[in-house]
Amino acid sequence: MRWTAPPDRREIGLVVLCLSVYLLAYNIEMTLQVLGIDPAATKGAVLSRLGVGSTVIGKDGRKPAGWRDRLEVEIFGNWEWSEGHVAGDGAERSQRKGSGRHGAQWIPLKDVEEVSGTRKPFGDSTVDDALQTWGDDLPQTRLVNHVSDVMFRVHHLDNVYIFNGSVYLVTDSGRVFPPMDTMVKSAGQGFGEWKILSTDEARKTVGKYGSTIRGVSWMSADSQPHNSTLFALWRTYSSLDTSIDSAGRTGLPPPRRLIFPHNYFFTDDNPPFEQHWVRRKRVDTGFHPYTVKAAFPQLSMMFLQDWEDYEKMEIPFVFERLVVADRSVAAKAAKEDEPVYAPVMLLDASEHWWEPVRKNLAQYLDAYDVKPKAKKVVTYLHTQTTNGPKLSAEDHEALAKALSDMAWKWGCEVNVVSAQTEETDWTTRMTAVVKSSVIVGVHGNHLMDSVFMRGTPQSTLLELFPTDKFVRDRELAVHSVGLHYLAMRGNSAFSTELPHVSPPKDDESIPIDLDAILRNIHEALSRT
Repeated sequence: MRWTAPPDRREIGLVVLCLSVYLLAYNIEMTLQVLGIDPAATKGAVLSRLGVGSTVIGKDGRKPAGWRDRLEVEIFGNWEWSEGHVAGDGAERSQRKGSGRHGAQWIPLKDVEEVSGTRKPFGDSTVDDALQTWGDDLPQTRLVNHVSDVMFRVHHLDNVYIFNGSVYLVTDSGRVFPPMDTMVKSAGQGFGEWKILSTDEARKTVGKYGSTIRGVSWMSADSQPHNSTLFALWRTYSSLDTSIDSAGRTGLPPPRRLIFPHNYFFTDDNPPFEQHWVRRKRVDTGFHPYTVKAAFPQLSMMFLQDWEDYEKMEIPFVFERLVVADRSVAAKAAKEDEPVYAPVMLLDASEHWWEPVRKNLAQYLDAYDVKPKAKKVVTYLHTQTTNGPKLSAEDHEALAKALSDMAWKWGCEVNVVSAQTEETDWTTRMTAVVKSSVIVGVHGNHLMDSVFMRGTPQSTLLELFPTDKFVRDRELAVHSVGLHYLAMRGNSAFSTELPHVSPPKDDESIPIDLDAILRNIHEALSRT
């Protein structure tokens, strides 16, 4: 036969066989999967018998069973593994509290309902998981971690309903809940009085289905927000994790939204439509908008317009978890000489409860890590161009000059910054605050930013008051986050034994003693 003759059937069969073997071998993993065989284990066994190594790693992070060596068995063991579980013999998938070597409790993720006050659904949903059909089995409102005294309860609420402009708590255990006017009393444009419904009443009112507002929501129920609102909300929420450590590590999911249901986003009248470019005046939430975005980057802000949208929709919405701040209720619970947010301090919390928030802001400003030999920082936070309390022009200039001279003499860094963003931009001011060892300023809400100071033996707020006047608003906040505090009236300084509370007026003169101020700053910086 000539070599150019057409192939016969035997030669065609050989070519087809070779191609089939090649394709099957080249796509060995797909071939084995079609046959229902574990490709990783089979491939590893074959290569092991041939004395050839392989880089195949199974889903459990181990080499296939056919070529595991003694070292891997020594490190990992011979435990079985199935996807979605830790390795083990099956007994590790659940354990009651108090049993086992360490007395710890664990349960499978899919069965998690409540562990340390948090539940699986927080943030664990998909886009198609919006509508919730409950039929006759409505999710009942629960009062999570709370502390009570004679007339006030600080609380977190799970499953709070909003529908047709009203807020409902649905429960058949009404006795567990305190009187409504000791929980939320404020009413305004957003909602009226909250109501407690039994499940029978709720079936008639809210129906058999609704939508869930997932995650943790915060609400300021006040018509007039205050600069302690954010501080008090985090203090309340942080009580759910008493294990927050000095590095700010926490297991709490971040709050997703902060709602001001009684406040419009803008406080001025709407301009004509054709003048849409006109800059509007935002509502005063009590804190700078940059602060909340840096400290809580996942937190969105919602206002009366958003609340009205919910009111106009025809189904109920259910807050998965709601943390509420109501200053009108808190004011009744606080003692006469205490700031309005004082009751939240009764909640159990880690001594490092504020650190996750401070850490977020400090890292945003690239001021969290400090060099070992960095200079100590003194910041004078002044209010000279505001309508509130301030020093006389002469005393202000004298204090600024004395601090500058002190910086040269003592080798520290001094910042003189304004509380007004128009004079000192937010980044400059907050960077100075975060880096500060000592902050000096006349009394006022602007000094609440002092809580963002790094906690060191030197960290001190020095607040200047008029003669015979004093309030505890900043003192309690600063002490609650582990910082030092000094109230100064002239040449007198108060730290632990505080003077009687007597609120000052904004236009009262504030005499100062430069020598006393510098002496107390030096003592604070020298503290070890």
